[in-house]
Amino acid sequence: MSVTRFLLPAILAALPCLASAKVELLDTPALPSASADTALMMALSPHNGGYLVSGERGLLLQWQPSGEWQQLQTPVSVALTGLATLADGRAFAVGHDAAILRRAADGRWQKIFDGYDLTRMQIAALESRRDALQQALDNPPADADIGELEFQLEETGINIEDAQAEMQSGPNKPLLAIAGSGSNLFAVGAYGSFLKSADGGDSWQLQSGKLDNPDRFHLNAVTATGDGSLYIVGESGTGFVSRDGGDSWARMDLPYGGSLFGVAAQPHSRNLVAYGLQGNLLISRDGGETWTHHHIDAGASLLGGTVTDSGEVYLVGHGGLVVSFPIDDPGALAVRKHPSGAALSAVAADGDKLILAGQFGITVWDQRAWNKKEVSGDAE
Repeated sequence: MSVTRFLLPAILAALPCLASAKVELLDTPALPSASADTALMMALSPHNGGYLVSGERGLLLQWQPSGEWQQLQTPVSVALTGLATLADGRAFAVGHDAAILRRAADGRWQKIFDGYDLTRMQIAALESRRDALQQALDNPPADADIGELEFQLEETGINIEDAQAEMQSGPNKPLLAIAGSGSNLFAVGAYGSFLKSADGGDSWQLQSGKLDNPDRFHLNAVTATGDGSLYIVGESGTGFVSRDGGDSWARMDLPYGGSLFGVAAQPHSRNLVAYGLQGNLLISRDGGETWTHHHIDAGASLLGGTVTDSGEVYLVGHGGLVVSFPIDDPGALAVRKHPSGAALSAVAADGDKLILAGQFGITVWDQRAWNKKEVSGDAE
């Protein structure tokens, strides 16, 4: 998913005086749109008997299965890439430039965090690391590798300069997903960005150092399960699990080294499905302890997914790809193509219908009308 910041040509056309000035999308409310339901949509989450759906240019909708929808006012015009609705009714959205939005008690959406906050946190963490490295060089232990310490100190100094330059040019790291576990919130994103809030989003702490991710691989998804476990997947087969509500994290041994874009959990079960590039998907029946690798012959990347209470898996992706199978029988996998051919980024099951969000907005697809053509998947 691109980290390029969206422009607002409509605003510039309406306000010529801004043509020579920088538009700060983090402080520019999303424009009302009569066709918002057909815009590029990136995430959906059950909410108030319907769904929250978020997408490009700060668009956020309350959408009902009847097809009725209402655009909600948001204080930003950056793409909103991830949503979370918690059991107590709280709702959150994350997006480009590390924006985090929260639904207030009166229903209004407020920005509670952004990329400037993230960059300040990263500078503080880097400066603390620089000071510790300098202290180790000034008073090295007997077995110290002086050359390595000097290299790390130089690299940290360069990273500090880069972060300080970002404060001037503006943030550029998107957050891609958010999840809640108990009283805690977790948000993940590009370049290993990982944040935690223990107070409902009032304050955030940088948690990237808790993950074994020295290459700062992108973290594309975070999912919480009812037993307090949390799962993160991302670039280059990166995967982490926490069994204690996010206090500590361990690397998962995943049998696939490509990028994973999401991980979905079956409610009230230890069953999990992770999915990603070129039709690759992973299945765990034991809460992420072990995984099996499967590949869909269609080959298109899988961008969104869900698992129903009964264990039916639905995955969606590029080219209108829609995949379904019982989680206990991946051999019964069926692959279909939505007639639009649109890239689909999120899916929810609503009775006999699928709610699809993606390139051309929100679509309802009645499963009873499907052509039941089966396409095989090969386990590896």
